[in-house]
Amino acid sequence: MKKFIHLFIPILLSNLAVVLGGVADTVFLSHVSTIDVAAMSVTLSIYALVYILGYGLLQGMMQELAEAKGRHALTASQIIIKQGVLMVLLLSVFGVIFLTHAEAVLNLLRADQHLQVLVLDCLFILALALPAQLLLRSFFIVTQTYGQAKMVFYANVFALLLKLSLSYALIYGVAYFNIPKLGVQGAVAATLLTQWIMLFVYYGLFLEKKYRIQFSGQFFDFNILKRILRIGFPMAIIILIDVIAVTFISLLSIPLGNTALTAHQIVMGIASLLFMFPSSLSAAYSILISTKVGEGDLQSAWALTQKALKTGFVIALFIVICVYGFRDLLIPIFTKDVAVTGLVTNLLLIVCIMHIADAMLCILVNMLRCWSVTISPMLIYTSVILVIGLGGGWYVAYHAVSWNGFRIPALGIYGFWILLTFAYILAVAVCSLCLRYRKYLK
Repeated sequence: MKKFIHLFIPILLSNLAVVLGGVADTVFLSHVSTIDVAAMSVTLSIYALVYILGYGLLQGMMQELAEAKGRHALTASQIIIKQGVLMVLLLSVFGVIFLTHAEAVLNLLRADQHLQVLVLDCLFILALALPAQLLLRSFFIVTQTYGQAKMVFYANVFALLLKLSLSYALIYGVAYFNIPKLGVQGAVAATLLTQWIMLFVYYGLFLEKKYRIQFSGQFFDFNILKRILRIGFPMAIIILIDVIAVTFISLLSIPLGNTALTAHQIVMGIASLLFMFPSSLSAAYSILISTKVGEGDLQSAWALTQKALKTGFVIALFIVICVYGFRDLLIPIFTKDVAVTGLVTNLLLIVCIMHIADAMLCILVNMLRCWSVTISPMLIYTSVILVIGLGGGWYVAYHAVSWNGFRIPALGIYGFWILLTFAYILAVAVCSLCLRYRKYLK
């Protein structure tokens, strides 16, 4: 438990610091205009498609590093790190091309002209931040895997302070320094500056010298890269579908208007903040379990798997009780608009129910990954979350449902979140069966 706490708390605080930067942008922009919040929502939805793909691929690097740590193989670790860096650099090239040519996506989604202009400007700026953000993430994984998660926390606190200062200055402008009011473009410009500054600061000051890239010796190893991708690619698809299921609501709900978009962005920000708890717990337990697997101690690894599930459920239940209980204090932080407040209040109950299922699903999928089960969760996500959750949500959002004389009108933004919650609950049930079956194969 002591090792878990030493990993979990710094990882959690690090993740919260990252998410708080995004939540702060939403709060800042909500006092500018709803169109700025809507532009941020759509921008992040598109950007997430690329970033999350890289984030998922790096999960393979984390597992390989943890198992190498269990075997005390420092030389292999250096080669694994190099493969991770090569992987994210290659992905960044394709990501930049996609983000700077997103007009077709916006036309397909029928975004109005003013929103399109704002989103395209923001995507261009974030495209420049993508390589720095992915490289920084890979170095964070190295530090966390080798038991120095506090260093990542310190770096993220520094990054948060830098991000908040830059966002406030660029969103609202500073007359004294002749900085104009940039709104949503200022928010993403602050992200660009923060990511590149942090990349150089972290690599030069925080990352231990022995874990920095050694340009001498072997740089490319196809077998290691293949092992990373065998784990990382299914995880990337899983995380991508998870993100698509939530962020595509922003894109598919554009016809519902700026009020619905703003309300969705606020509850999505809250949901993202809550998700940091199971995400951090999964990361901490994954490192411990993979290290035990590398050592060959499978019995201890399985005991840790069971403990992760129980701990995750208790924490998720406690969090949603607190959030919903203090909703009257929480919501005014994000908006003063009466119409938006009403929507957010109603959506928050659905989000709280969904969080429990989402938390358990996150832990289940990561535990399955530690036991080399990645294809089944990927298929579950594709069929249940994407088809039932997102597809079903879109249908009930815009279409009335009639059955046996009983008619439910189109549910609007509520339809997306209700079907998504149902899909997560169903996916938890199926993934639980997969893990139970895996128990007999261990």
